This record gives sequence, structure tokens and C-alpha cells, in this order.
Amino acid sequence: MDYAVLTGDIVGSSDLPPALIETGLAALECVAEAVPEAVWISRHRGDGWQMACEAALLDLRLALLVRASLRAVDPMLDTRIAMARGAGVIPENGDLNAAQGAGFVASGRLLDAITGAELHHAAGGAWSAAVRLADALSKSWTQKQAETLREMLALPAPSQQATAEALGKSRQAVAQALQGAGFGPISEALAQWEAA
Repeated sequence: MDYAVLTGDIVGSSDLPPALIETGLAALECVAEAVPEAVWISRHRGDGWQMACEAALLDLRLALLVRASLRAVDPMLDTRIAMARGAGVIPENGDLNAAQGAGFVASGRLLDAITGAELHHAAGGAWSAAVRLADALSKSWTQKQAETLREMLALPAPSQQATAEALGKSRQAVAQALQGAGFGPISEALAQWEAA
């Protein structure tokens, strides 16, 4: 089976309180709950993590959900993310540290080439270009925008009213956060990405 594989680690973790890193990595569990497809998450090397999804075309959505989930916890939290697609075998216990296959190898190798808090895709070409643009846009998200996007990037997509109720905010506040975060172009780009 082909998987979307995301590999990352918290950037600047040595300068952050250990409790904040733990809280941030725990927030990644919410990403698995945000999509209906099966998602596996494992931690490695202290501040590192890996994620695999059986729907390979959800890779960019998952990467943006990871960034939103971390920023919603604390604006100081960020991660570099290496995205890849490819065949893989996940052990029955779901431990991605023991997973094998081209997707896992490509994602791990790409992470070694990333130096900062950036999103990159191993596919190259237009895929990589789109990911770099999404990376630049998502780096400007405020904590409030990230909280809103963490809800709105889920599948199936909730309404703005449902998001407002979930966050205990007004619908107007949600609309402002989404506009400021560039959610319109992001959602359009994700629709085309996931239909490719």
C-alpha cells in the first residue's frame, strides 16, 4: 500500500521547556483524529515524530494540521516536516519506527536535508513548489488563526458556525481568523491537490 509519510522534529527544542515539547507532541495525536482515514503516529529521538496515512493525497493537509496544532499550543512551537509518498509496510503494533518501504525511506532522507522549520516534499517539481508556498503562508499564522485552522482543516470540513461553537467564539471571529490566515486559497489548493 502507498502511504503519505511525514517525518519531523521540533525546531529549537533544546531552547524550549521539556513540558512544552511534550504538550506539543501530544497535540499531534489530534491530527490523527482530524481525518477519517487511518493515521499512525510514533515518536522517536526525543523531539522527533513520524506520521503515516493510508490516503497518500492527504499529505499536505496533514502537514498543515501539524503546524496548526503546534502553533495553537504555543507560537514558539514549530517543526520541520519532510513529506513523501510511497509503498510501505507498517507492523501490526503500529510502531512506525519499525515500518519499512520507499515512502518511509524517502521521508527520512529528506528530513536530514532540511535545516529549519520548513515543509518539503520528496516528489520534487510542482508538488514541491506548492508545498513551499504553503509553508511560507502557514509560517505567518497567529495562535488564534492556528486554533481556528486546526478545526477547519479537518475532514469532513466543518462549517464556520460549528467551528465557532467548538472554540467558544463568535462566527465573525472565526471568519476574521480564516481570512487573515489565507484559508480561502488554502482550501481551494487542498481540494485540487487531493483530487489529483
